[in-house]
Formats: sequence, structure tokens, C-alpha cells
Amino acid sequence: MTHESRFHILGPLEVTVDDRPVRVPAGRQRALLASLLVDANEIVPVDELVERVWGRQRPRHARAALHTCLTRLRHTLDQGGCDASGMIRTTAAGYGIEAPPDCLDHLRFQELLRHARAAAWRGDPAGESAALAEALSIWRGAPLADVPSEALHSEVVPKLTEEWLRAVERSNALDLALGRHGELIGELRALIRRHPYHERFWGQLMLALYRCGRQAEALQAYASVRERLRRELGVEPGRELRRLQLAILREDPGLAVR
Repeated sequence: MTHESRFHILGPLEVTVDDRPVRVPAGRQRALLASLLVDANEIVPVDELVERVWGRQRPRHARAALHTCLTRLRHTLDQGGCDASGMIRTTAAGYGIEAPPDCLDHLRFQELLRHARAAAWRGDPAGESAALAEALSIWRGAPLADVPSEALHSEVVPKLTEEWLRAVERSNALDLALGRHGELIGELRALIRRHPYHERFWGQLMLALYRCGRQAEALQAYASVRERLRRELGVEPGRELRRLQLAILREDPGLAVR
């Protein structure tokens, strides 16, 4: 009987087999599995894996220690019902894990982003918006939040987070273009609480408020972000945000939904 294994890194690390969770011990096994999954379908060099798993506490016999850790991880996955031998590849250069898009949430996320780009190319904003919404629904929180790896959190997690931010920005832009500004305001306020220096979210909030007939609130949002940036970072808002504020003051017709 074939079992369906799934891996999740867009949030806390999770493994399931036939929708049943597989417990991966905290510590180095989780760090090693996450290190393989973030570069799924590629061979990850031994030195890179050692850095991700042990960091500054590099063991004296690093290759042997990594092999031992991998053996334990294979045993954990096999016990949970995953076919670790069929998924994990071993070469002289390093190790890799084979995962089709429907088995790893990050690969599925990237696949949906490609669908969104194809819809944009066709001139289908509703199709692009739907693909982005499905892609964003895969995320369950901060990626690899429970994985103890300084290297992953300094090098890999920021890249994953940037992918998410770009997708959210584009999804919001499409919602604004499709006239969904009223539905966006609450979501944008929540995003700003999490990312208070992300000027594009502030700009999208200002535009959504303005299109809802709330010009004063839109200008107050600009005043809030300007005060925060000046007080905490010592900078002024960027050119794009300043132009939007002037357009709102002038009630520029170009701000209406086209």
C-alpha cells in the first residue's frame, strides 16, 4: 500500500503521512530535515548541511556526525510511514531529498505563483488573483519557526519571507484594481501591525481608505507612517508614498478604480 507523505516548511516544520502527523524529534534531526527540504530535489553539500545543523558548534568529525544524524532521521521517517530510503539521496558531494510539488508546501506555493504569472500574461486579473489567494492560503505562519538553526533563519527564512511579501503585495494590488478596497482595509491594518516599516502596505491602505471615501483617514495613515519612520529610523517616507499623499490631497482622478 502506498502512503502519501507531505512536508510543510511555510510555518512550523510538519510531516504527515496520510494526514497523520509524524513526530520529528526537536534539535538536529529537525534542522537536517528542514535543510534538505528548503533545497528539495537538489544535492546539498556536506559543509552547508553541517553549518545549518551545528552552526558554530561544528563537530570534530563533521561528515561522520552528519551521516549519523541522517541515519536517525531516516529511521524516524520510516517509523512514521515515510519511505525515507526512496526520498533521501546520498552522493559523495552531499545529500538531497526528492519531493514533488504536491508533497512539499513550498514547491506547491511556487507552482501557484507560476500559474498567477501565466494568468497575468494572458490578461486575466481574476485568474491571477485566485491563484495568488490559493498560494497564500498555504502559509501557516513564520517559516521554520520551530527549527533550531541560526544559518537557516539568517539565510533561508528571509528569502522565503520575501517571496510571501511580494505575493501579498501583488494580491493586494489586484484586489484594489478589481474594486475590493473595502474588503482590504482590515487585512492591510493587520499586515502593517506585523510589518510596520513596509511602505507598500501603508500605500495600499491609504489608497483603499481614499477609495472608500475616507480621505482624512488616508492622510492620517500617511502622517502615522511618516512619524514612525522619522522617530525610529531617522528617514522620510519614500518617493512613491509621498506622491500618493499629494495625489490624495489633490483628490487626483487617477486614484479612482479604472
